[in-house]
Amino acid sequence: MYKVSVVIIGLLLMLQTRAQEGVSIDTAKKITILYTNDLHAHLDPHRVPWISNTRLVGGFANIATRVKQEKAANPNTLYFDAGDFFTGPFISSLTKGEAVINVMNYLSIDAACIGNHEFDHGWENVPDQLRKARFPVLNGNIFLKGKKKLLWNNPYTIIQMNGIRIGVIGLHGQFAFYDTIADEMIQGVETRDEEKYLRKYIKELRKKADLVILLVHQGIPGRQSSTGNTDVARNLQRDIDLAATIPGIDIMITGHAHQGTPQALLSNGTIIVSTDALGTELGKLEISYNPLKDKITAHNNTLNYLYDDEVADDTATARVIADWKQKVKQITDEKVTTIPVSLTRSYGEESVMGNMVADAILYTYPGYDMAVTNSGGLRQDIDAGTVTVGNIISAFPFPNTIHQLEIRGVDLYELFEHGAGLTNGILQVSKGVEIQCDENKPVGSRIISCKLNGMDIDRDKTYKVLTSNFLSDGGDGFVAFKKALTRKKTTQEIVQSMISYLKQYKEYQPLLEGRIKKI
Repeated sequence: MYKVSVVIIGLLLMLQTRAQEGVSIDTAKKITILYTNDLHAHLDPHRVPWISNTRLVGGFANIATRVKQEKAANPNTLYFDAGDFFTGPFISSLTKGEAVINVMNYLSIDAACIGNHEFDHGWENVPDQLRKARFPVLNGNIFLKGKKKLLWNNPYTIIQMNGIRIGVIGLHGQFAFYDTIADEMIQGVETRDEEKYLRKYIKELRKKADLVILLVHQGIPGRQSSTGNTDVARNLQRDIDLAATIPGIDIMITGHAHQGTPQALLSNGTIIVSTDALGTELGKLEISYNPLKDKITAHNNTLNYLYDDEVADDTATARVIADWKQKVKQITDEKVTTIPVSLTRSYGEESVMGNMVADAILYTYPGYDMAVTNSGGLRQDIDAGTVTVGNIISAFPFPNTIHQLEIRGVDLYELFEHGAGLTNGILQVSKGVEIQCDENKPVGSRIISCKLNGMDIDRDKTYKVLTSNFLSDGGDGFVAFKKALTRKKTTQEIVQSMISYLKQYKEYQPLLEGRIKKI
């Protein structure tokens, strides 16, 4: 009897110890978190060359199907988005984001944060469109300028699931906000220190939530190229640093860098995840939470490409997309020209898309010396064949206008140097400009030569330059544009310049001409 009691007591002690260590199956609480970021209005499946040249990927109707399947199979499933759902294919630009919000209402989203591209049609448009969302949209650090009032007064939400209280915070990085939005679009708002407000909201949630999830849009901008990029830690360094600086974030779902995390990153106990953007993937993070230890004890992360030929469209979502496309069909289906090969983009070298856009700007004002445009503004390739107005808007979805500048040669060198550093991509240039650079040299000394019509650009001479209002205001870090000696705004939209330029040609021939040469 005595020996039996000892055995029973020993077993009880062992079970108690195992429970405290989070080993007990009954103690562990499991939750699945689905996530996307930087959807950029890609309502339809599309071709992404670095994924596949033959199979279409993504599309909101495919996302809706997968989310519904996951939630039906496991009721302890949440779906979050980390911002930049506006700006991409034409449907967003032509409806100022309204169509995108309407379709997102069918995706079973549990919460989303605001991204910089939600401001592409002006800060006043943001609350107008977000009020149409039937899911929580979060942001806690974008304020009306000079006031204590948030532009969108919903900094966080609390979700109860599987006995766990989950606090979800939405924030926007200051640098990402001011680096990538045209100044005139955000005149009435200001983004304040994300670290200060993150500490504030974590403190407020300390007694209200068991887990804290941060939805954040920050860091370096995504590469808008026809090829992929896999330097995960470098591209998400701002997220790693934020987690290292501020304790209390259990999970961070981040956007802006367009950088997927095949394996979740870990920083100061924070699990950091993101997708490669454009709706090509649905991220899936499975966690085990131990309430006795008040911590996540295990996690597993996967990124799954949404191949269109593998996923059946969600019928309700597909119907809404079709309705919106029909509304703008008369505009988008207008033929502009034909092309024998695709117009593709590149972030770090000359591209046929970049050449065309710069030439189109110069075509509008031929009395100028050159035109330049940022690689990050080129958002979608145009496939060979018929080019429509819809294709043009999707390739350049911003309502940017042309600015006419007089700028010194020395400042042009500074601008080209910033581009060669590749933090924001190179400047694409018009015909007659030749730039040689060496990427093996240190940042800031990569430009070997700059020529205009065969002659070296004179650092002491003044040149007449055309660019977008976004770059003219110093966007994408090209701050030397602010040194322009004169600046004249026009009302000419770059998209319309592209359309007028291409309409000259029955067939436009995209060519690489050695405008930007790497040594």
